[in-house]
Amino acid sequence: MMFRNRTLWGLAAWISLALPVTSVILWPDTWWPLIFLAFWTLAIGTLVVMMERRIHREHCERLLTRAQSSAIKTLSHHRHDWMNELQILYGYLRLNKPDKAVDVVDRIRARMEQDSRISQIGVTELASFLLSFRTVCDTMRLDVDIQDGLYLDRMPYAAEKLSKSIIGLVNVFRFRAASPSGGENVLKMAFYRQADELSIAFEYEGELAAADSVTEELARCVEGIGQIDQGEEPAEQTRQARTMVIHFPLPA
Repeated sequence: MMFRNRTLWGLAAWISLALPVTSVILWPDTWWPLIFLAFWTLAIGTLVVMMERRIHREHCERLLTRAQSSAIKTLSHHRHDWMNELQILYGYLRLNKPDKAVDVVDRIRARMEQDSRISQIGVTELASFLLSFRTVCDTMRLDVDIQDGLYLDRMPYAAEKLSKSIIGLVNVFRFRAASPSGGENVLKMAFYRQADELSIAFEYEGELAAADSVTEELARCVEGIGQIDQGEEPAEQTRQARTMVIHFPLPA
């Protein structure tokens, strides 16, 4: 709607130039129509530039507001998760169960290390998507494991293209994940680098809608930059178990 209004205003502004142009045609031997045309053109040009700047500023403000809102939701969700873990830890300490408390601390430490590696993966768009995933998806849990010392921005890939491909792979499972009748849907991702390629291992356990076409859709996400090594096929039951590895060969 905003784009349509912007187009109409711009079109109307330039069409209004017909008035001074007509005056030049009707009175070709006088000087004032030329001055009128020059001033009118300058005024229209100034108006259009001002409108473009205002629209660009409003667009940037909306993007900033959206990013801030997403960050707040992510922080709120993480705070809720940590509070739950701390309450469990406090309960075990009150019950004098140190072994159980140690397990909770180890789980918290592992989550913190995971989030730290995601935030340092080197591609802002991908890191933001993975860290905020829990706030935008309630049908599937995403567990991410990144090889120590793996930074995508230090690898010879087009970062934006690689990021969109990986996000697309996750979204294939995200949008196909059906509300489970029992348990939960879990997608595990493991990033690791081999000698001549970047590999991402996927392991999905849960319920999928239209599961037969998942592999084909995944292949479209990596077309031209990677290939799928299909692993375990899903069993003949509602609950699906899929494993696969996506290979991204390093450019020469």
